[in-house]
Amino acid sequence: MKPLAIDLFCGLGGWTEGLLAEGYYVVGFDIERHAYGEDRYPAQLVLQDVLTIHGSQFKDAALIVASPPCQAYSYRAMPWKKAKALGPPDNSLFDACFRIQREAIEAAGHFIPLVVENVRGAIPWV
Repeated sequence: MKPLAIDLFCGLGGWTEGLLAEGYYVVGFDIERHAYGEDRYPAQLVLQDVLTIHGSQFKDAALIVASPPCQAYSYRAMPWKKAKALGPPDNSLFDACFRIQREAIEAAGHFIPLVVENVRGAIPWV
């Protein structure tokens, strides 16, 4: 049986391609279907807002990966005065990743690793 990996904010499946190559069964979650020409998500795709997910459904996962949208953090890292004057970005998507992991761990009764990737500009905020 293949280990289960959950890919949050999966997009076209950058994480998923590597996980599939390593023998994982992957389920991706995104708020919309992404397709660019012939490129489509390569595994099982669930169209759902990550904010509405309860992590207990991932109690059988071996790994959770996430790539929350980076635009707000990238913009704040720009050298423009206007970008530097902005208040803190909305971290609700990052917070959802950590909440989902906590819920999955609680349901599983053991640790489930979470890997979150984003741009360097997110570091001060997350």
